[in-house]
Amino acid sequence: MANSVYRKYRSFFTCLFLSLLVSCGMDVVYYLSAPTVTYNDPTYATSDYASKYFAFLTEEDQDVSDFTFDGTGVYYKIYNNYSTMVTRNSAISAVNTTSNSSSAATKMIETYGYKPLGCIAGPNSSSALGSPLISDSGSNTKVYIRLTTYGDAADYSDSSSSYYFTPKILLGTSSDDGSIPSYIPMRYGNKYSFDFGRSSSSGFDTSVDIVPANGDDDVTYGTSSVDGTWYVDMYAVAIGHDNSFTQYYSLVLHLGAIPIVEGEEN
Repeated sequence: MANSVYRKYRSFFTCLFLSLLVSCGMDVVYYLSAPTVTYNDPTYATSDYASKYFAFLTEEDQDVSDFTFDGTGVYYKIYNNYSTMVTRNSAISAVNTTSNSSSAATKMIETYGYKPLGCIAGPNSSSALGSPLISDSGSNTKVYIRLTTYGDAADYSDSSSSYYFTPKILLGTSSDDGSIPSYIPMRYGNKYSFDFGRSSSSGFDTSVDIVPANGDDDVTYGTSSVDGTWYVDMYAVAIGHDNSFTQYYSLVLHLGAIPIVEGEEN
């Protein structure tokens, strides 16, 4: 008899506990799969013009109920001191673990102020990319990003020469084959390019191709630097939101960094 009463009370309190869990709305945490594959990840010391681009694969297998996968964001920061950049890379990497959830993305965006890469329509595209930069397409997508111009088309009879490169974002490929619509990467706010300080005599727009400055939202400026050399550091991260529009981030993927010498025509 006592065991029967015990079982009834245990059953009652178990049901009550489960009911309270449902009615009180326990917090639900969603986990996004992060992009993990890079095809070309340059470093701040990369000097070969042909290698100064970023290429990676998005991760779009995000089958989570009551949740919307928005796409993949690309974030960047401009430094004039590569030592500061490398130190921050290490700090982001230290928390880029599953146990820390979105801590790496939060540190990158909120603590260090990395900005979403801007974009405008290219010569063979009708519109710019949105936000996040690469929207959910339902399947993993190769992404190619080159930030700056190398060479001058006027100096070459054939603009497809391997000595001539233009800024572009390509989707669906990890190399520039020139056969698909391209988009033009811009700094945060879409006002300025990454062709820092190029001259008007070479056909560049000096109102757009400005040199970064201390105080710019997308710049971390240090007193110790190599004169005229800037370093652009990039990350990719999967982004989504729940039914209450709370935003979630995956772990981050470091895409690498490139050096840009202001005013240098090549």
